[in-house]
Amino acid sequence: MHSVHTLEDMSSAYVSGRVPARYERLVTKQARAARTSKSDLVARYVIEKSLETEFPGISFRDSLSGREAYLTGRRVAVWEVLAVHQETQSVEKTASHFRWPRILIKRALAYAKAFPEEIHAARDEETGTASAAR
Repeated sequence: MHSVHTLEDMSSAYVSGRVPARYERLVTKQARAARTSKSDLVARYVIEKSLETEFPGISFRDSLSGREAYLTGRRVAVWEVLAVHQETQSVEKTASHFRWPRILIKRALAYAKAFPEEIHAARDEETGTASAAR
């Protein structure tokens, strides 16, 4: 299963913060539902929110293969935008394909450029393509 920016994939640092008790209870409930530790869930939230701030228009969601980056408000993953762009070799043609403004394509491509391994892994797992085929 693919997971976006897992702690196993990188060195880690300790980040601490205090929240009102009602939010701690909410995180505990969500961690239980996700079958993960509260600490791992909070780490995921911090990482993903940091990335969403750094890359406006990019959000994260659960997919069949784990967590994946996608365009906020759209049902299209970043890897799908990259795949169309690789075919068209043009931001304009890719935007036309999706009937979106060019800025959305540029945002997806910026994220894909920053995290190529993640995007390729998500694409491979979603399409059943073996990594060796690249």
